[in-house]
Amino acid sequence: MSEVRRRAPQEGVVTQPENTSVEEKEKKPVASRCSKINRLLIVLVAVLLITAIALICWHFLRKRDKKPHVLLLIADDLGWADVGWHSSDISTPYLTSLAKDGIIFTHFYSQPICTASRAALFTGRYPFKLGLQGSRPILAGAPGSLPLDIKLLPELMKKDGYRTHLVGKWHLGFETIRHTPVMRGFDTFTGFYNGMQDYYTHTTSGFDTVNGTGGYDMRRDYIDSDGVPHIDNILWGAKGTYNSHLFTDEAIKIVEDHEANYEDKPLFLVMSYPNPHSPIQVPEEFIQFQENAHIENSIRKTYAGLVYSMDCSVANITEALKENDMFDDTVVLFISDNGGSLTAVDQNVGPHPTGSSNYPLRGDKGTLWEAGSRVPAFISGRNVQKGKTIDAMVHITDIYPTLISYLDLDIDYMSHEMDGSDQSKLIKMESAETAHDYFIYDIDPVYEQAAIRYGQWKLILGDPAANEVDGRYQILKKDQSSYEDGGLPMKDYVEKVYQLIGIYKQSLINNPMCKSVDCFYPEGTAEKVKLFDLSVDEYEYNDVASKHPETVRKLLEILDKEMSEMIPPVNLLDRGVAEASPNHFNGTWMPWLKEDS
Repeated sequence: MSEVRRRAPQEGVVTQPENTSVEEKEKKPVASRCSKINRLLIVLVAVLLITAIALICWHFLRKRDKKPHVLLLIADDLGWADVGWHSSDISTPYLTSLAKDGIIFTHFYSQPICTASRAALFTGRYPFKLGLQGSRPILAGAPGSLPLDIKLLPELMKKDGYRTHLVGKWHLGFETIRHTPVMRGFDTFTGFYNGMQDYYTHTTSGFDTVNGTGGYDMRRDYIDSDGVPHIDNILWGAKGTYNSHLFTDEAIKIVEDHEANYEDKPLFLVMSYPNPHSPIQVPEEFIQFQENAHIENSIRKTYAGLVYSMDCSVANITEALKENDMFDDTVVLFISDNGGSLTAVDQNVGPHPTGSSNYPLRGDKGTLWEAGSRVPAFISGRNVQKGKTIDAMVHITDIYPTLISYLDLDIDYMSHEMDGSDQSKLIKMESAETAHDYFIYDIDPVYEQAAIRYGQWKLILGDPAANEVDGRYQILKKDQSSYEDGGLPMKDYVEKVYQLIGIYKQSLINNPMCKSVDCFYPEGTAEKVKLFDLSVDEYEYNDVASKHPETVRKLLEILDKEMSEMIPPVNLLDRGVAEASPNHFNGTWMPWLKEDS
């Protein structure tokens, strides 16, 4: 076919090929206009696509530039052998998945009791420097709250732009409004002030109300837009709702509200679970969880259901974070406040085993043995390496200074020196060593007991159990109704409780406050000192104090130095005061002192 040649068009004249029909001549301008429109559409789509990509990138970079959200999960009385990643018979599928997707701590230490642990967590200070030492929690309606002159971790985070929320247990005192959570740095608090309660009725025993059920303790406190605290919002409608369901729903609402109204701010959400603290109450659906069907002991199986209900709660909360596009920007930290409590005395119920287990660690909650404070713990989420384990010792007082560094918080608002150390290099895997040489388990002048860990060494002064259990109690076997240690039954719990009350009351009468190890370690009483090499004896079988006198001397000197900063215990009452009775407050637990009291 011969090539068609076209003449150059004359100016102002539109030429067409010869032999072109009239119809084609009429159609050609329309096609030209369509081509122009198509080109415009292509350009417009390209511009829109580039703009969308730019907006997505800007949104992503803005979110990544924003400080991460923090989800702090606190279990209550969770034993060493009560989680799936410790090869337990109890299945915790979601917590185990989170743990294995992050960094598991194998030597994380809380305090031996709940009030002390929460004080250490939120202040970074040892409880014996706050007056909250010993295995004595703040009892319902008893004075002795966390000191007001110390800025707590949520206060620092709030000052740095975080929205801060506490859901669940407080247990740091509420004698005045200033001692309540919303006055200590939390924007909202949904939960209970005291240390334990019925999972359904939400009553905390102490002073009985008129109907004999104890005081009601479930509220939603908040700070309004004018900075005014509201602590009279009692959740009467929560009666009958299981705690885990109630707290999970509240957490999900917080997440959804945050994404809708506070997207530009990071979130600090503390889930302070009552699980698995006694009373051992749990819906049947959790007890019958298929992955725990192999557990033959009914007590242990019920306890496993209580743990599993917490596991499900965490799963639902993290799912809400994912649905609101927040999970990838969240750091998750999980700890227990102390070791598992093997036995409990609940209201109207005699002493009974809980089903918890710290095996193979020695001791129980409330003791200076390892089982009292060495607890399950992990960190996972944004910028946290996956599938790692940290064997170095980390203490609960380290959380405050570590988050300051990890989150780059403004320290100008700090009010005090901390005993904890910044472990951010450890978490970032930039170092395999702990950031401090030693930590103090506790120093208690009432029970005359103290303990310190220095590297591989652990030194204990006095009776580490203060007449409590001191064995290595195995997981309950089929048909067992009590724990055994080498065939010997555990000491009677009720007798122990009344012994302790008598011991510390008499101690206060006989022994003035002392700030020296001489009080605990008078000359000629070497049997009061125990030394263990945890690098080869982590279950505390062999006391080697007599073989390492220089190590004993060195650790006693450190204890003596630390004791010089101790303040007298404020948590000494064995029951609440009359002024705090719920009878004065419509059957509820409320602050009972004026702010200037």
